[in-house]
Amino acid sequence: ATTDNDFGIASTAYNAKYISVKVSRENQNGEPGISDGYAGILYAAKAGYYAGSFSIINNSWGGGGFSASENSTINTAQNTYGAIVLGAAGNDNEYEEHYPSSYDNCISVCAIGCSYAWGGWATYHPTVDLAAPGESVYSAIIGSGYESWDGSSMACPNAASAIGLLSSYYPDWNNIMLRERIEESADRRIYELNPEYETCNGYAG
Repeated sequence: ATTDNDFGIASTAYNAKYISVKVSRENQNGEPGISDGYAGILYAAKAGYYAGSFSIINNSWGGGGFSASENSTINTAQNTYGAIVLGAAGNDNEYEEHYPSSYDNCISVCAIGCSYAWGGWATYHPTVDLAAPGESVYSAIIGSGYESWDGSSMACPNAASAIGLLSSYYPDWNNIMLRERIEESADRRIYELNPEYETCNGYAG
């Protein structure tokens, strides 16, 4: 989704470079699962670091179950290799933790409509850090062509791309500074239109 390439779709981040990291193994039966997600996070973090830059790592996958070693991997990606790690919060219309998005130092991104409306289908929890457009998002499909999709897997890349755009404006900012600016400047209009969501996510103040 390179910006201004006159083909298909465009990302928010301008002039960003993309790397896809394979985290599924060959010859799986049925729907492919994520078998090496945390190794992939560490790989992506190191790739950015050793390229003399840093990585913004989108994770559009996950599920339940806390693991200290998995959280440690995310901490290492952020603190040692300067990465920003984001995770899709889930699509289950449940008040629950969802990993990797609920881990410390992973920005958890919930899906909302493009008009700020809470669709009532996405996972919500106090560990959610941001909401981003995740309904009727135009995206490439395997094979050829484009379709509109719903899901926190649509919302999370939108948030990651916005951080990339912010970095292009402030190239000297590190990962912590970029994360703080994105989180602290998020539009609170979502709570005006969806007041019940503020209570669900445990916000106080």
